[in-house]
Amino acid sequence: MLEDNAKSRYDTFLEAYLSSELRLVNSSLPRARRSLSELLHESHPFVVCADGTHQLLKRVELRFLESILDDEDRQELLLPIIIEMSGDGSEALVLCHSHAELVVLEAVLGMELSYERPGRVRLYRPQLSILRRKLRTTTQYAFSARSIA
Repeated sequence: MLEDNAKSRYDTFLEAYLSSELRLVNSSLPRARRSLSELLHESHPFVVCADGTHQLLKRVELRFLESILDDEDRQELLLPIIIEMSGDGSEALVLCHSHAELVVLEAVLGMELSYERPGRVRLYRPQLSILRRKLRTTTQYAFSARSIA
């Protein structure tokens, strides 16, 4: 009985510790994402991060996104696009708030993709590399302790 109690206290401690560590790692996530169409009208486009800092978005990336999306998708696309990482980093889930994210992913990767489950598209390390190379400031990693399987 003592062993079970000690294990549960240890598990509780570990979960609390990891939770606070992930909160620190994810402090650069945006407080609120902003639409592409809104950001295109700013001279210095940015989003405010959870830690209060500003993340600047490159205009060349915004123009690229503008070139592949219609007016409706520009309104719907919220930036930065969030890439949820967990486990060993060999794969990730892109969180898709709207169909616009899927359009962007397909254009950048040059391949047809589909939702793994509603609002989620799975990408693998080579695809992540291509995506981040093309959209460095308009995509952002979020780290999670849960499995993405």
